[in-house]
Amino acid sequence: MISFRLSRQLYLCADELSPIEAAICLSQLKHIDMSIFSEYKDFRYIYPPRAECAIDPSTLDDIGDGWIAQPKYNGSCAVVFIEGRRGYKIYNRHGEELKLQKPIEYNHLNDSEGFMVLCGEYLNKNKKGEDGHSFNHKFIIWDILVWKGVYLIGKTFEERITIIHELFGTNRSCVTQEGFSIFNHLFTTSIRDVFVVPSYNSDFRALYKEITQTDVYEGLVLKKASAKLEAGFKENNNSAWQVKARKRTKNYGF
Repeated sequence: MISFRLSRQLYLCADELSPIEAAICLSQLKHIDMSIFSEYKDFRYIYPPRAECAIDPSTLDDIGDGWIAQPKYNGSCAVVFIEGRRGYKIYNRHGEELKLQKPIEYNHLNDSEGFMVLCGEYLNKNKKGEDGHSFNHKFIIWDILVWKGVYLIGKTFEERITIIHELFGTNRSCVTQEGFSIFNHLFTTSIRDVFVVPSYNSDFRALYKEITQTDVYEGLVLKKASAKLEAGFKENNNSAWQVKARKRTKNYGF
């Protein structure tokens, strides 16, 4: 059994270890209570949960019970670290500050003075939205990793999306200076240009066929509802419990 002090050091230095060293350390960490990492008071980059494994969209009807599907958007995977309402940092999935972004009032998403860390897609590829017009420089929330200064290690994916819905609601409409909008596959929030991805638990192939008619939707990401969040030491942490089904493009084919 390794000590709390040593395990804390491993956590703080994880991104400095080689893959072999990290694997050895993580095997040791399996024998300790991971809740010791739950306190999140100071900024430290967390890798977002991402699907690495791809499946052929034609097999979506074969997916069994216990899975949740979320639309996959054509943008840049982003992690927003919000410190109370004092400031925020937004990074890409490689741990680099996201470039070519527009200012958004992320601070007003936080409901406490502690840290909140949100994962999502920053839309920056000038793709067309559901209305056929450019849907650019938006942030779509699809997971929450830290809430009220607590790293949600051990919380299931289903529990985390419940937190998101309790925080931001499930409204599909909004009023802006441009007019009134209703979305089929997006939830709006009180913050302009911030949305929440909806989640679905059935009819995945039909859903895939519907959403991929729209430019901004790449396909689906399917996630195990009961999967518990692991500490984001490395890029492939939390990838084992999710798969993606993408539409074919000039540069991508299953």
